[in-house]
Formats: sequence, C-alpha cells, structure tokens
Amino acid sequence: MIRRATRDDLPALVELALREHAASQFAHQPVDLAQVQASFLGVIHGMAGVAFVSEEGGQLRGLIAGMVQPGLFNRYQTAFELLWYAEDGSGLRLLAALKAWAVRMRAVQLVVHDYAGIADPTRFNKVMARRGFGVMGTAYVSPLES
Repeated sequence: MIRRATRDDLPALVELALREHAASQFAHQPVDLAQVQASFLGVIHGMAGVAFVSEEGGQLRGLIAGMVQPGLFNRYQTAFELLWYAEDGSGLRLLAALKAWAVRMRAVQLVVHDYAGIADPTRFNKVMARRGFGVMGTAYVSPLES
C-alpha cells in the first residue's frame, strides 16, 4: 500500500534512509541522525514537501520524498525528488504518488535522479523514458576539502 508518510513513521523513515545511504555512493560520508530526522519532518509537515511510503504487513519497505519550488526565471513550480528507495518493488508506484502530488501542487515538471548511484544507469534510463521522462543535462560531482 502506498500512503503519505506521517510523523509516526519517522523511525522507520530514518531506518530506510540509512539503508539507502549504506548502499549509495555517499556511504563514505557520515550520517547526522538529527539532520535526517529534521529533513523528514520538514517534508512531512512543510507546505512545499511530501514523503510517501510503501507499507507491507505493517513494515515500511519503500519511500520517496520530494518538494516543489519556483524556478529561477519565473514562478512556475518544479517538483524535485529528494530521496527514492524501495526494497519491495514499489518504486514506480511511489513515483506515481509523487507525480500525482506534484500535479496537485501545480508543478509544471518533475525532476528525478539517481544521484545515489544504486540503480543500474542503463536500466534506470530505459524505465524512466518509458514513463515519459527525458534526460535533463548531466550532473558532475567534485569532492571539496573542508
């Protein structure tokens, strides 16, 4: 079942996020649990954010979080996926929930990514193309010294 996340889901959301983090290209970075919790509370309670979860047998098995914000050049809203992780095959249903929410928020586009580097890029690109998503540029990352 796909549903909107609530504050009561916070411990399970954090646990899923930690599993996503461990499997991602960001696994070498430390985790600040207080920040993870604050981020989830921000999308759960904020006017411009949302989190959806997949629930199976009382256990959360997947999540997608997103937000909307106006563009740089106009007031048109763009929806952005912030975190997308599913262990139960619910990924596309979670994406559909986020997309429907973005439409209700009057967003004109939805941006999703695989920055975490978990999904096979070729397969991810094919699946996203079948869902009507196109490539939006290329992203690069460079580590910065502190």
